[in-house]
Amino acid sequence: MKDATITVIGVILGLIFGVGGISFLFNILSETATELSKLSSAASLIVLIAIAAIIIIKVRIFSSLIVGAVIGAILNMILEVNGIHLFRDVFQIFLSSGLNL
Repeated sequence: MKDATITVIGVILGLIFGVGGISFLFNILSETATELSKLSSAASLIVLIAIAAIIIIKVRIFSSLIVGAVIGAILNMILEVNGIHLFRDVFQIFLSSGLNL
């Protein structure tokens, strides 16, 4: 019963922090778009659009990393609770094949 409770708590916390992180990143993205809409100069607008494109790409990559880390941690915890030690097994395969990490 304790293992199931820990798993449920971990999933809930992972979802809360994952959604909060994505919400924060989208807020930054919307603030950037708002600042871009306030500017009217054509030359600076082109430069700011390029900067905004770079920021949008960085935000998307960062949010993907956050969500991936949260999902990976949750899945790893679920597997560990159920007795499946995936990281240990993969590491042993690398060691037995002669690959040095």
